[in-house]
Amino acid sequence: MASKRLTTDAKLDALRTLIDRGRNVNSDNKELISALNKALNDKSNFLAAKAADWIAEYLLYDMVSALCSAYNRFLQKPLKTDKTCAAKRAISRALYTLDYDEKNFYYLGLRYRQMEPVYGGRVDTAVELRCTCALGLVASGDSRVMLDIIDLLHDDEHQARIGAIKAIALAQPFHAELLLRNKILQGDPEPEVINAGFIALVQVAAEDSLEFLTRFLDFAIPSMGEAAALALGESRLDDALALLTTASEKFSPHHTFQVVLYRAIALQRNEKAYNYLLSIIQQQDTKPACEAISALSIFNYNNELKNKIQAIVKQKSSKKLAAYFKKYW
Repeated sequence: MASKRLTTDAKLDALRTLIDRGRNVNSDNKELISALNKALNDKSNFLAAKAADWIAEYLLYDMVSALCSAYNRFLQKPLKTDKTCAAKRAISRALYTLDYDEKNFYYLGLRYRQMEPVYGGRVDTAVELRCTCALGLVASGDSRVMLDIIDLLHDDEHQARIGAIKAIALAQPFHAELLLRNKILQGDPEPEVINAGFIALVQVAAEDSLEFLTRFLDFAIPSMGEAAALALGESRLDDALALLTTASEKFSPHHTFQVVLYRAIALQRNEKAYNYLLSIIQQQDTKPACEAISALSIFNYNNELKNKIQAIVKQKSSKKLAAYFKKYW
């Protein structure tokens, strides 16, 4: 009687048991390496993807060649062999984690698309793959790869454009700053992309970008103003805090942009920022005071700050303020 074929779940459980059983997961464990190789060559792209994830997690550098072979296999008839691009996405992540430095692999991956049918049309399932390959190209250290990543910055998929921004942020700072400023000025139909651009710009050139970021605090384009303010807040620079408080004082306390500015000031996470928002609660009308309480609520674990806010709320004897404090603190 023919033996029953193992299901994908059964194979996965067996592989997980091998990993859990090994005290030290390394390339000397021949049984495990054999099992991972077998999983990479399995018909199930899901099993191959899990194997790639484990190879990356345990830094099994000796398996780079096996990963590359599996990747090339899944390039053949991909809509049949690798639905959702699951295996190729996991393998590319593993190769990047293992410092694989073959630029041609990443170059080709940067241009790879896998359009799959879905209800009402088709979807590109290779977006993450392109983003990972952009990271791999930047890691190669060749400044000319930035010319290739520019293409990804104009990809049809907005998540790919965000991936390009994250890769650019890891490049040589001047080149990164140049491309990120250009992308921000160019704009994007998806606010999430511009948000990523501002955040990346602060990461690579916070002090040099302060004046540039301040230009957007006039609220002429609300989405840009919000992204710039929050990026300034996350920078935690003293000069950035001064710019945010100056901007706050230019607007009416009831202006809609104040909500964003208070949140950005709170993100500074220091005593100067706390004291500024406490002064808003103390001195301003109920609405801006409530917004300041809300902005500070990300620190509701801070008992000292909580007590200070509570004392002000009690002093002002406002039912709405008290209700806001109870809601957020």
